[in-house]
Amino acid sequence: MRAWTAVALVNLALAMAAVGGFVAWQRQQAVAAQAFTPAGPEREWRDVPGLVRAVVPELGIVVLTHGEVPGYMPGMTMGFRAVGVEIPETLSVGDEVRFTLRGSPPIVVLTAIEKVP
Repeated sequence: MRAWTAVALVNLALAMAAVGGFVAWQRQQAVAAQAFTPAGPEREWRDVPGLVRAVVPELGIVVLTHGEVPGYMPGMTMGFRAVGVEIPETLSVGDEVRFTLRGSPPIVVLTAIEKVP
């Protein structure tokens, strides 16, 4: 009978330690979330050169290979959500474009796009 009591007490102690560790971890995550400030001031980048890789008008997304966005990111291929702008129906894969981004990094949206003549 004493062996079962010892096993039960050890299991209870382990369970309490696990719950205590989880609570401490949750508190640490809450403090880290409050300290995280993802957005700075809103900025705008105009006349960024790019090449259309895909257009998903149903979702309002344009995938572009773009040059460097000064002060924000190096050149890469990525998708941008178009907000407050109509994606031109004439826009197709392979078109060279110039576009405008606006937002507070890391959350930026496409606010203007036009084909390069």
